[in-house]
Order: sequence, then C-alpha cells, then structure tokens
Amino acid sequence: MAGLFRLRDFIARHAYVSLGRLHRVDKKVEDKVCERNSGAIDKIRKIYRPAEFSCSKENTLGEKKNNLQIIIPMYNAQKYIVKCLDSIFSQKTDYTYKVIVIDDGSTDSASKIIKEKYKDKNLQVILQRNKGTASARNEGIATIEADYVMFVDADDMLKPGAIDCLLNKAYEEKACVVEGGYELFSRGFSFAICHLDREVPELCGNLWGFAWAKVFKAELLKDICFPQGYWYEDTIVSYILYPRCIKAYTIKDVVYRYRRNPKGFSRIRGNDVKLLDSFWVLYYTIREMQARGIVITQGKYEAILRSMITCGKRVMFMNDDIRKEVLCVFSELIDTDFADFRSEDSDLAIFEKTLRNNDYYKFRRVLVCMRE
Repeated sequence: MAGLFRLRDFIARHAYVSLGRLHRVDKKVEDKVCERNSGAIDKIRKIYRPAEFSCSKENTLGEKKNNLQIIIPMYNAQKYIVKCLDSIFSQKTDYTYKVIVIDDGSTDSASKIIKEKYKDKNLQVILQRNKGTASARNEGIATIEADYVMFVDADDMLKPGAIDCLLNKAYEEKACVVEGGYELFSRGFSFAICHLDREVPELCGNLWGFAWAKVFKAELLKDICFPQGYWYEDTIVSYILYPRCIKAYTIKDVVYRYRRNPKGFSRIRGNDVKLLDSFWVLYYTIREMQARGIVITQGKYEAILRSMITCGKRVMFMNDDIRKEVLCVFSELIDTDFADFRSEDSDLAIFEKTLRNNDYYKFRRVLVCMRE
C-alpha cells in the first residue's frame, strides 16, 4: 500500500510538471482574478451565508466516575449501530467506560433496539431533534464524568483491544491525546494506516484532523464545542484542540475501523452550496486561532495550506465565480496573516506560489494534481 501511495504521488507530481508546460505554451485565461481587499469574503457570503460560527462553550467536568467516556452521534444508523456497540462492549479491559449515544432525530428504530439489547450495559441514549453531528457531539460532552473522551461514528467500530492500547499509553505518559492507527474498509476491501510509537512534538500535520481513533484528556474539552450547522466540523480538532496539548503520542496499534461510505456527503459533487462549509469552517477557525492567541508555528502554517488544498478540491466542481473568490480570500490570508511564512515542503510550495501570485489558472490545475 505504501508503494501505491508513492506511485500516486509520482504521477501527481509529473502531471503537474506537464500542466506547467501547458501553462507556458497555451495560456488562454487571465492569471490575476482579484486584487487584495477585493471584498471576496463578502461576495462568498452573498452566495452562501453560513450559520453563526462558534467553537466555545462551557462544559461541565463532573466527578470522574469512569476512565473513559465514549460519544457516538447517531442518525438513522439502525443498519450499523449494533455492530458498533458490540465492538465496544466486547472490549476486554479493566478500564471502566460509559457509552453515550446521541440520537440526532432518527426516524428508524435504532434507539429502541439498542436500549433493549444493551439494557445491562453502561449505556445512555439521549434523544434530540435533528441538528447535525456537531450538535450531537456537543450534547455528549456537555457533562464529562471521565478522565478521557473518545468519539466514535455510529457506522464504525473499535478494534479488539483498542481501549487498553489507547488508555495504557495515556495513563503511562499522562498524555493529553493518544492516537492509534485505523483500518479503512468498504465492500470487499480494507487496508490499515498506521503510526509509529512516539511522542509527537508538533501535532498539526502529524496527527489526523478527525476526532476519532484517539482519546482526549477531558480537560481539553472543558470550554470547546464543535461548530453547529456546518459540515467538516472536525476542522477545529487540528487548530483549536491540538494547540492545547502539552503531551501527545501515537501508537502503532490499529484501534479503529472506519467504514468508507460511497454514498456519504464527502462524495458529493456539483454546486451544492453546503460544500462551502469547508471554506467557512477553515476561515472562521483561523480567525478563532487569532482571537485565542494561538501561536502559528511552521507546522500549523503548513497544515493550514493542506486544509486550503482540501477546501479547494471540495469546491472544484462549483462554478468559476465561487472558485475565484475562494482563491482571492486564500491569497489575502497568505499575504496578510502569513506573510512571514514560507513552506518547507516542495509540493506545498507549488500550491503556496499560486496563492501568493493569485494565479487562478494554476490554482485550478494544481488542485487536480495535489494530494491532500
């Protein structure tokens, strides 16, 4: 599998070189699409005005009744939730844990089924009207009564021994975050993505930006919430949660099974304006970092560039006007907020150059070739 990823990167890098040659001999569009302070952010807001952004909320850190609190948002997951909970309640461990399932307005019978099946387990089911994954997670961390918190998606599973592997390292090192590997699976195939056993000095870019496959020390979440009304709410994990960590570790064990859902929203294409949530969450998260006084390091800067690439890919199939305004905002951010930084990664430097040059022609083509 590692060879496959290297081959993919080789093809992408050489495809970019070919596109660069094409750019020099057949340049048919205007490079510069906006000037600094062009009002691009207001233009995007007129196209799609998102919900109010907030990732601040006072949560209650109660009596530590358990070692671990597991949060599972659930929406119409009757097909998968039993396998998910079986993988948790079958864990062989001396650690104590409580599972909180937040039913986000499901119309199926999942809540009824799990209440009956796991009535003798340490399971709490909370019902709420449909408000999205972020709201469900926020409900699960509103009161934390454990040393550590774990997030699991309702269609995923824990690997055997996951709780022991993560908590053993967490308690041994008094860690703020411990992250394990994960197995990506779908119909007919699976493969694992693993870490080394090590302490992680710079979390951005070295830990994954999603909330699962790891445990968080409860105190990290005391005044944090996921932004409600947005897709891609996990963005705050890298940029708001990780900077709070004093000690973080990765372990080589594969602890999580992630179900790749080909019908999931990450596969959505076209002009769905909700894809702009990727842009808005990143934009507001950068502003939140500044408001909180979070120091931008080289690692954080390069992680932000990668997030910009991911965002660019998500809006790639939207119309030209939207893509141009996204480029304008990213260019302004790079020129003003990150003027003193330069990428030390050769691939990222190519993307960074398109932003600093405000070059829409190359912006589109680089996004096709760049890996996230």
